Amino acid sequence: MSTGSGQQKEELLPSGTTDQLYTTHDISRLLQVDPSTVSKWIDRGILMAFRTPGGHRRVRSTDLRSFLIAHQMPVPDELGSGTVKLLVVDDERPVLDAIKRAFKPYTAQVELQSTSSGVEALLLVSEQKPHGMLIDLNMPDIDGLEVCRRIRARKQMESVRLITMTSNHSPDVVEQSKQAGAIACLAKPLDVQQVLELFRIPLALGVKK
Repeated sequence: MSTGSGQQKEELLPSGTTDQLYTTHDISRLLQVDPSTVSKWIDRGILMAFRTPGGHRRVRSTDLRSFLIAHQMPVPDELGSGTVKLLVVDDERPVLDAIKRAFKPYTAQVELQSTSSGVEALLLVSEQKPHGMLIDLNMPDIDGLEVCRRIRARKQMESVRLITMTSNHSPDVVEQSKQAGAIACLAKPLDVQQVLELFRIPLALGVKK
């Protein structure tokens, strides 16, 4: 599990939030970890938290669930669905359609979104907050490596797991992808099982293999 570094600047809790709120002690009880571990996750910026007007830390249920999925930890039933959100980025419509068909048997585990533009992907990753992205390396507006670099440059996006994909798979391309911040580079046509294994989706959903 990534531990990250640096301090997170905690904002005041947004007014009107409807999410269940958890204290660090609530989370330690729920996950059976020491409260100091939860505090360290927040301090390092890998678990989003807010401050109440009284100065107390609170974590929204949606942020806690996203944290657990992104870091391959079981999601307790109390937090609801452990569906993994994946954003697919590829400028070829037939490829997007093929990937959607391949993931169709896994709709209970994976919520798939897609875009054909690298520029739009950079907007969607902030709006949709996916747990992971599948990014084609060869796109006309911004290539996949640059998309990875720009996402990795955003502190709040560091937990998003990036996977590149290409028809020109080679050791050099794999290394370039990893240097840009991807956890893997897969060959096209995509093997869905490889993606599931990389995201360890059964574990993220709290289901034994």
